[in-house]
Amino acid sequence: MQSEEVLAFLDSHPDFLQHHAERFGLRGQMAQDRVVVSLADRQMLELKDRNRQLEARLHQLIRHGEANDQIIHSAHRLSLMLQRCLNLQQIADGLASCFHQDFALDRMALRLWHPAAESSPLYNARHEVQALARNLSAPYCGPYVNDEVLGWFPATPVLQSFSQIPLTDASGSAFGLLVLASDDAQRFTFDMHTHYLAQMGEIISAALLRVLGQA
Repeated sequence: MQSEEVLAFLDSHPDFLQHHAERFGLRGQMAQDRVVVSLADRQMLELKDRNRQLEARLHQLIRHGEANDQIIHSAHRLSLMLQRCLNLQQIADGLASCFHQDFALDRMALRLWHPAAESSPLYNARHEVQALARNLSAPYCGPYVNDEVLGWFPATPVLQSFSQIPLTDASGSAFGLLVLASDDAQRFTFDMHTHYLAQMGEIISAALLRVLGQA
């Protein structure tokens, strides 16, 4: 039977779809308003619904792309700042300023146990800190830090989420730990992608090793 014949049959038998509504998934709708919806109209409604879903997905992808562009731009500014730094204190001050201005993060802690940093206030050779950094194969994001790390921050505001980024040398050995913190529980979450954080950790590690090697 051709489609034209099907349509002609439906035109001649307007009650057909109503009598067989359950088979075509229309029973609930017809029971409510007693309106017979043609197959063409139903297909059009389904198409419009799929289009709405695709449009929502497209807008979501655009938002993610814009957010990624902003992160890349901020990471570029971070890299340029680090290249201009001549000593450890300039790096520490530059990181605090950059994370505040470009990433809206006011809570940052940097600790190092590199031998060349022993005279710096950033030096911390506690075993639990070194063990924490060694156990991080990638940046950690989530609500938990140990008491030692939590003590690096003021008591207020109450911090709800953290990113812990190991700082490593060319061999992969950790010589420091960078911790970013926020009072927003959704800022750093378990399901976050840590690709950009890992790249920033590599850039910061290289800058630190450069100035520490000159110390």
